[in-house]
Amino acid sequence: MAVCVASVSQKELVGVVKSALVKAWRERWSDMHWGVQLRQILTTFPQAGETTDLADVLLQQALVGPNPNKIVLSFLRHAVCTHVIRYSAVFDSIVKYEDINKHYCVVGLIGLAEEFLASLSFDCGAEAALNLAKSLQSLSYWFLTCILKRLQDNKQMAESLEVMECAVSALQRALQQPSVCSLLYIARMEESDTYRLLEQAEVDIRGTLSQLPQGYIPNPLKEKISETFSLMDSVQEIQVDNKPVLDLSDQPVCSSLNGLVSLEAVLNPTNNIQPFVEQLFVIKKLQKMSRSDLCRELFRACYMGLIDSTGKHEERKWAAFTFLKLPQVLIRVKNSFNGRDFSEDLEKGIDDLLNYTPILDLTDTKCNCDCLQILLGECHKHGLLSELQWKKLMQRRTSESQKTHPVEPPIQQPSASLILRAEPTVTSIMKTLDADFSKNQDALLGVLSHMSCGKSFELILAAAAATGNLQGFSVKLVRLNEFAKQSSGETGKGALNRSLLFDISFLMLCHITQIYGTEILSCSADCMESFFVKWAVRCLPDEGKYKSIDNSGPTDSLKLDSLLSQMYVGGEIKTSLQKWNEVCMNAPFAVQEVLFAWEQGVIPAENVKVTLDNVKSRMCCLPIVVSAWLCSYINTVGEEGRAKPLSMLQQLLKTIQPDPTNQYYNERSHLMVSVLRKMTSDILPAAQTLSQEHLIPAKTLPNDALARCLRTVFSQGWLDLTSLHTLEQILNLCGSDWLCDQLVRHMLEGKQPIDLTRALSMAFSAFHIDLEPLTLSLLLHTLPTLLQSSHRIHLLIDPRGYTLAKLCVMCISSAYTAKTAHKDCVGYARRGRKRSRKDVDLEDLEESESRPSKQRRIQDPAEITFHLDGYNLDLITPKEDGEMSPTYDTRDPLNKALVNLFRMLNAVSKDSQVGPRTSFTVAFIDEAIRCGPKFARYILQFMPPQMMSHLMKMMPEAFSDQHVLNGCDLSSRVGRKVAAKAICQNTRYHRRKSSAKAADTASLT
Repeated sequence: MAVCVASVSQKELVGVVKSALVKAWRERWSDMHWGVQLRQILTTFPQAGETTDLADVLLQQALVGPNPNKIVLSFLRHAVCTHVIRYSAVFDSIVKYEDINKHYCVVGLIGLAEEFLASLSFDCGAEAALNLAKSLQSLSYWFLTCILKRLQDNKQMAESLEVMECAVSALQRALQQPSVCSLLYIARMEESDTYRLLEQAEVDIRGTLSQLPQGYIPNPLKEKISETFSLMDSVQEIQVDNKPVLDLSDQPVCSSLNGLVSLEAVLNPTNNIQPFVEQLFVIKKLQKMSRSDLCRELFRACYMGLIDSTGKHEERKWAAFTFLKLPQVLIRVKNSFNGRDFSEDLEKGIDDLLNYTPILDLTDTKCNCDCLQILLGECHKHGLLSELQWKKLMQRRTSESQKTHPVEPPIQQPSASLILRAEPTVTSIMKTLDADFSKNQDALLGVLSHMSCGKSFELILAAAAATGNLQGFSVKLVRLNEFAKQSSGETGKGALNRSLLFDISFLMLCHITQIYGTEILSCSADCMESFFVKWAVRCLPDEGKYKSIDNSGPTDSLKLDSLLSQMYVGGEIKTSLQKWNEVCMNAPFAVQEVLFAWEQGVIPAENVKVTLDNVKSRMCCLPIVVSAWLCSYINTVGEEGRAKPLSMLQQLLKTIQPDPTNQYYNERSHLMVSVLRKMTSDILPAAQTLSQEHLIPAKTLPNDALARCLRTVFSQGWLDLTSLHTLEQILNLCGSDWLCDQLVRHMLEGKQPIDLTRALSMAFSAFHIDLEPLTLSLLLHTLPTLLQSSHRIHLLIDPRGYTLAKLCVMCISSAYTAKTAHKDCVGYARRGRKRSRKDVDLEDLEESESRPSKQRRIQDPAEITFHLDGYNLDLITPKEDGEMSPTYDTRDPLNKALVNLFRMLNAVSKDSQVGPRTSFTVAFIDEAIRCGPKFARYILQFMPPQMMSHLMKMMPEAFSDQHVLNGCDLSSRVGRKVAAKAICQNTRYHRRKSSAKAADTASLT
């Protein structure tokens, strides 16, 4: 019944309006008189007036004859100008006109549309703004339809040319307005079908023009049509300005990339290549770097690392990264740019590097070799450079080099040569370890013993890590150790060989895990149940952390007594019919008995010394397991109880005269002492350790050590080895929350933009030491403190505020990339980090949640929250009926942190007072958009739709139309409404500003 009444009311209203039009035409009413009468009519039919298309009614009356009725069109203009009829309604009525043969009516409609486009009003709400966008797209398609039909009409050429001229002119007038282009961009997402028709019309026009004879269409008109199409193409490419998030063009060193390379080479040598390459691409995108600049900075960072590490134990790591891993990185970079010649970019990057002659000469002098020649040779070998490019670059290098050639050859071989020779050695050894262990054990022992002496083992490990073979090599050693632990009934020579294989493989694995972490083995499914991995996880001290003592007794007291008798004075460790895993597990209990007896005065110190010498007289793995237990024991007793176990440790470290019949003892004892020194240096108090460089002195506060480190780093603009290890130790000691606070505070101490930019770049590099935890600390701890604390509000005042915003979006982008790129890759798990309270809470939450990690939002708004004070996702991503809801990973800590952050920023946007918090919020959104569409979508996915509008009301010039289009979620209808409204809001502000400026200028004149 209500529908029927409404229909009757509409018909009555249309009849009344038509009658008024006839009377107005007869009596020649003025536009104002007509407007008054029309308003009176609409007040009589209030409900019908909202639904009746008055523009249709007026246009139908105006286009009855062959010529448009100028009086009725004048009435229509007045109704539109007085906002009785919306512009979108007129455009919708115009596009319905299909009688293309009525020449004057078509020209009149095009002229009317152009007139309205010139005076387009943007004073409308969200729904009306979106309707205006759709109407503009339909009108553009109608213009193209008029052009196409007239091109296909060969009869009345003069009339056709006039229609085409008018249509092109009107379309150009629309496309020359940035606000109209922005609305058309939104309309493309709202009505994709109409947009496809518009594209097809453009294709048809181009095709028709190409088939017409020369001179059939005047060249000026052809050029105008081409210009129009260029304007239409630009609508599809609306982007923010090309300004980088981090601009280091005026800095001498690209410190962000330099720091990332240092971290990868020194702290992450076992990392897969692809995650590192992905982080390089993040920096390239954030800094708008060219591919040649990326190559140049990669090479320069390696050269600086080689210089800095000369004479230090990281020298081999840097050599392995530079000469083995860097070519593989460049291959991945090349493969990511399919269809483009990467060799030219690489050649240009190296050619730019040759401008830094002093650093090249210094590197060659430090490394005792021509580093560039070796590196270019590797690039040529992997097909990255042609032979001609290689020779051209070397010719320039030779002509510009200023280094003096040494008179005598170097005493020791260069690290570059050694590491390149170690690469094929790794492959050869891995093939040897693939053989049957039960056969030819003498040869296998010879290979392993030769490999473990001197620096050979270090070089082999560095080469294996750089080429991605370290885990495979370690797994093969574990298999060998598993083979050798169990007796197969052999005696004599066979039993001795088996004991030696167990011993040397155990020592090698200890050395590997001390350098690269137990994660290199514990993450492998093939090793998780092996004896060594279980022992290492439970007993081997790791990065200064001791393990808890196993207080339970041995499983077999008879075997313990037997082992104790072999260790004690006059005994000898037997090798035949031994299960070496049981010996290793019982040895600490045997030494515990000796220690307790010594403490009780039952045995003298001399007997203890002889017992410990027996422990290390034949099997070098036994001192390792005993020392691991002693280290843990020392850290559980008081100061008065440490003297005797410490004396036992020192005795185990002393060298003894080996038995000449004990094969390969010197090689094994060398490796044993290396492991023991590393173990005791990490685990004992500073006063009881052997000499080692401590980057944080015992009597220095971490705050002072960090301040000194950051002053050095920020002033020099790159991350040296000492600073790198200092930051890592402070992170291990103080945790991510504290370090993040201090990094941000020191970063914001600068006052000049150039100083803040350098500090920002170095802080961003430092965050990569432990990227995700530090990013979470920034979002969940540091940033909320700054936003909510009144006494730290000065740190949000620009330029500090937008510097902090840059750090936030850069860290989020990098953390997101690290999380999503190649999840199947086992990344580097930073060693030594204590779990923060935040980590524990997140893990407890995950364990308590019974829902799956990814789920779709359902009807009840209370069903899905991120457990952050009940903050509801429905408030962030409202959807209209029929739209699909997004899927969120509700367990992802980074998502939770972003939800929490936008809850605070949304509160800031609704604050009535504009201040540093507001400007920081604007800067955060602005910098997120500059990161590019991929990162912007992720960072802003939890931004409430109305938040940008609130900010634009408080700060009208905060966002351009391009920022609005890139910041709003145009995949949802709500997002398109918000974007359309914001664009109209922007246009109104700029028009008022221009009018005020014009008025001021007029008053002055």
